Amino acid sequence: MATTTPNYGWTVPTSTDLVKDGATAIETLGDAIDASMNTALGTKKAGMVLLNTTSFSGVASQSISNVFSSAYTNYRILLNLTAASVTTTTFLRLRTASDDTGTNYYAAADGVNWSNGAVNSNLITQSAFIIGRHVTGDTGYSKYNFDVLTPNLAQYTCLLGGHSGVSATVPYHNHGAHWSVTATQFTGYTIYPNSGTLSGTCWTYGYND
Repeated sequence: MATTTPNYGWTVPTSTDLVKDGATAIETLGDAIDASMNTALGTKKAGMVLLNTTSFSGVASQSISNVFSSAYTNYRILLNLTAASVTTTTFLRLRTASDDTGTNYYAAADGVNWSNGAVNSNLITQSAFIIGRHVTGDTGYSKYNFDVLTPNLAQYTCLLGGHSGVSATVPYHNHGAHWSVTATQFTGYTIYPNSGTLSGTCWTYGYND
């Protein structure tokens, strides 16, 4: 006689059930799991999917290629970085076969100094997004997280996120837009410091629609 699982109540066979009923039992169990997952997630797919993990050490720049596609509209990027120089500004460029180095990046970086409460803010047009600043000694503690919106659509690409490190005095909130006449459909990105090198790990996720 069939029994049920303790948490979800899925019907499963017992050791005394007939072998000839095996296919039916598997179908019943599969349908139950399928229905429970769809109810729990509210969709046929999970909320975010890990597309790429890249680790690197002592590089002047690191490109992550072929992660933006028509499969997803928006993306989340997480970074865990260390820098070789005392104070480093970290940048991000969008790319297809190569980086877009044109002055199409409208970027703002806002930060509040932990020691004196001063507000640091700037808005500039340049050849890359500013995604944060890094101080030597933040091994394992310099964290970046940001969303990249519609990079693979023929629309403007926007970036929203933040950065903070234990040794840094200013946590930053970063936001910007890539404005171009052609509204390029980008497939990846490159991160790099203004000087020195970077080491760390980068995770790229796709948001399911």
